[in-house]
Amino acid sequence: MKWTRASDGSLAGVCKGLGQAFGIETWMLRVIWLVAVLWFGSGILLYLILAISLPRVDQLDHALDRKVLGVCARIARRYQLEVGGVRMAACFLLLVTFGAAILVYGLCYFLVPEPA
Repeated sequence: MKWTRASDGSLAGVCKGLGQAFGIETWMLRVIWLVAVLWFGSGILLYLILAISLPRVDQLDHALDRKVLGVCARIARRYQLEVGGVRMAACFLLLVTFGAAILVYGLCYFLVPEPA
């Protein structure tokens, strides 16, 4: 199961891509997202994080390209994880720690070795 964005989705393709990954109808995810926006107010932030971190399905060959120091791509390659999940976790850590995770991210650039 690959977490990706669809290339032909309504906004950024997040709901359609996740729907295909989980085998859920796209409209159901859009309703859940709308409820999260209206009820909790957190749906917009979650959608933006997913839109930034998940690669598009038509650009999977570029998903592991270096972005901001290439730390997430390096971690994904080294530990055989999905790069979208690693980037999503990094975004959440940046939000939860109010930016203090930037220091750890910078240290990971020097500490995480390149995969063999």
